[in-house]
Amino acid sequence: MLPVVALSVTFLLWLTAVPLAVLLLTSVSPQGTYGLQFGTPTLEHFRSLFGQGDLPVLVANTAIYVGGTIALAGVFATVWSWLTERTDFRYKTVVRILMTLVMGLPPLIQGFGWILLLNPNNGYANHLIRMLPGVEATYGPINIYSMGMMVVVSGFLLTPTVYLMLSGVIRNLDAKLEFPAVLAGVHPLTTLVRIIAPVLLPGLLAVLIYTVMIMIQVFDIPLSIGLTAGIQVLSTRMFLLSSPELGAPNYNLGAAFGVLLTVVAIVLIGLYRRLTRMGEKFSIVSGKQYRMSSASLGGRKWFAYPYAIVFFAISLAPVAMLGWASLVPYYRIPSAAALDTVSIHNYRELFLSPMFWTGLKNTVIVVVAGSTLAVAVSMMVAYVSLRSKSVVGQIVDTLAFLPIAIPHIVLALAVLLLYVRTPVYGTIAAIVLAQVSVNLVFGVRTLHAALIQIHGDLERAAEVSGVGRMSTIFRIVVPIVRPQILNAWLFIFAHAMRDLAIPLVFLTSQTVVLSSALWLLWGYPNVTGAAALAMVLVALLMVIVVPLQLYASYLDRRHA
Repeated sequence: MLPVVALSVTFLLWLTAVPLAVLLLTSVSPQGTYGLQFGTPTLEHFRSLFGQGDLPVLVANTAIYVGGTIALAGVFATVWSWLTERTDFRYKTVVRILMTLVMGLPPLIQGFGWILLLNPNNGYANHLIRMLPGVEATYGPINIYSMGMMVVVSGFLLTPTVYLMLSGVIRNLDAKLEFPAVLAGVHPLTTLVRIIAPVLLPGLLAVLIYTVMIMIQVFDIPLSIGLTAGIQVLSTRMFLLSSPELGAPNYNLGAAFGVLLTVVAIVLIGLYRRLTRMGEKFSIVSGKQYRMSSASLGGRKWFAYPYAIVFFAISLAPVAMLGWASLVPYYRIPSAAALDTVSIHNYRELFLSPMFWTGLKNTVIVVVAGSTLAVAVSMMVAYVSLRSKSVVGQIVDTLAFLPIAIPHIVLALAVLLLYVRTPVYGTIAAIVLAQVSVNLVFGVRTLHAALIQIHGDLERAAEVSGVGRMSTIFRIVVPIVRPQILNAWLFIFAHAMRDLAIPLVFLTSQTVVLSSALWLLWGYPNVTGAAALAMVLVALLMVIVVPLQLYASYLDRRHA
């Protein structure tokens, strides 16, 4: 057991604690001193941070963006949760599949698709609006480059995540809590406010805090839409400080921003863990007396089914626009006349580009090596945190949970500062290690839940028979939790494939991956080339993830 514990603690310290320590030390080191070189401590960078004239604007922009997005996604997700969990809506399975599909699409790709739809000059949706009778506008009328549209776009992107969390909370609401109020003739709104809402409150607050943590670290939409609009949030300001287009990076001030974001996120994660512990006081699923209810939609179906069609049409329209743009030589609004120019020219040009093949090679290395290493470390950490009865197990579990409280852009900067003066800097290995740090928490949580189900007697029997600890893990434990290992690997693979923050922070000519190549093509600008690459990325995700997900489902059924 001792070698496994030592390896787990070493990996965790190097992947989580050490980068954060370097980030903190950089934030209090003299200007120009960073990485593993530290000078006399100073608070100058924090004074500079709080003395910036636009800091209140940055905080306000972040608050409006986060709050507005969560509010909109909350409305959408609540309606969906009610339809699929509490009514006789006919297409529940279809909704869950489409939600998973929308959630799996890279946000940067969806952001570019929304730009093609709602660009005030030649966005297709704006073009259709201007063709309506009585509309005489030549510009807009919808401007994608605004805070309101950033909120709308992000609201659609966040809805699947909120739906998956809310649906579980609403699904477990026992019908017997509502039934007496119905018999007494209590108004449905009063029942909702005085009976249902208090029971659901801990779960709803936990969902709220978790989504706030997600949105604080959102990077793709503020970068693709916000920068053009002249709207910055805290995550994009950090990126601009660490990777400026002109001049030298200001790592010290960027680190100070990172420390500020980390403190906010740690406070939120503390509230989240407290609320999830409090949830036991509100348990309502308790054996045979538990009963779900399914209300009839009745006349409300005339709202429900059109809502479903419109929601998913809007959600998938950005990808359809990118598909169109990838088939024309230069971007043109879809029309019958433009069909004559449709070809696969952009794909041929893409496949002849050295940057594409460099990016593809690096992407394969990052997603395969990063996912595999993250799952391997997660397996060791989950095993030690569960099987070790000493304080070491608690420390390991806490360190493994730490990355969830750190925005990805912050952790990326922390890892960059750790390696900035080492041979690892400027290599693909730095991106791999950063991806492992970011995705470690999901792997540990997934495998920890799987290992709980394995009784310790299996391992004790192997130990009595003279089998070593490592052999027991590989020959007994790993085969049993193989489906969960594959699920964790698939999740990390998909997120590494779509991640933009880490590749951009580490971007050099030798470390370009497909997601950063997409950003470079779009900014070149080569809109049609970027659209072709976006569709290739979507195709790669579908071709690789879907068969493996089906295989994982098969393993789940076989092990059931």
